[in-house]
Amino acid sequence: MIKKFIYFIFPAAAIFSVLFYSCSSDVYDEDDIIVVRDTVTISRDTTISEYRETEKLRLLLVVQVGAFRERTHAENFASTVKDKLLRDADIRKSGDIYIVTVGSFTETGKAEDFLYTVKSKGFDKAFIKNVKY
Repeated sequence: MIKKFIYFIFPAAAIFSVLFYSCSSDVYDEDDIIVVRDTVTISRDTTISEYRETEKLRLLLVVQVGAFRERTHAENFASTVKDKLLRDADIRKSGDIYIVTVGSFTETGKAEDFLYTVKSKGFDKAFIKNVKY
């Protein structure tokens, strides 16, 4: 009778302990599970081409020729730019910096052509910048 009891209890205890250990793991708690969603939802009424057309309307390109911390330096440089390029230069404030820009374009081709002209007049570090308005 004891043999039957031992043959029944030991396997049952082993199976129970394996099941209990596999169900209770201290590696992951419910609080530690993080779900990351990587799905982007695009509504059907807005297409990519409509979005690109909207972005084209907001495009305002300028050629930046200088940036200064003091307004007087920016004004002096703007008068030099006007003398060399025969165009008025704009001074815009961005934070603590005064930015000197020339031109205003809505097409990239025209802005690139003007950038070439600006660089040929001695402003080698000039670049095209999109101004948000």
